[in-house]
Amino acid sequence: MKKVLLLAGLAGMVAANAEAINVTPYVGLDANYSMLDSDSGSKLSSKSWSAAPVIGARTDRFGLEGSYDYGMREHKQGNASRYTKYAIDALAFQPLGCSGRWEGVASAGVTFNRVDRHGPFESDHGYGERLGAGLQYALTDKTAVRAMYHYNWIHQSYVNNANEVSLGLRHSF
Repeated sequence: MKKVLLLAGLAGMVAANAEAINVTPYVGLDANYSMLDSDSGSKLSSKSWSAAPVIGARTDRFGLEGSYDYGMREHKQGNASRYTKYAIDALAFQPLGCSGRWEGVASAGVTFNRVDRHGPFESDHGYGERLGAGLQYALTDKTAVRAMYHYNWIHQSYVNNANEVSLGLRHSF
């Protein structure tokens, strides 16, 4: 009986000190510019513009975000190609300044990449890892603008890595 009372008391102390974690879901849209490092003879376009819808959730300091980046079709030396990817990132947020509107953003994630080629070469796909850093500015309590840089290590035949710069809008619920 004493053990049960002791365990109940410990559980009550832990529950009394626990704070509710406030999770905020959000959606967004990013405009991305990717600079691909590809094999020299691949005839793959080395620069790509794209738009990426984003869905995520965050707490005060951490978040999780997924996106689908559908690249625009690019032409190089008579061949057309399109670079697309799915990405999942873990995010960390750090408030900057005393206004509370600016935040530093750091990210680490994984990607599934695909290069669709129209011409004499085949399409290719593979996975990758990426790290990113950026800034976010809160326009209102529910809307923010974010600028990010990502470096991607890509494991596939035609593309070795990618540098990406993005500018996006986030709306939370």
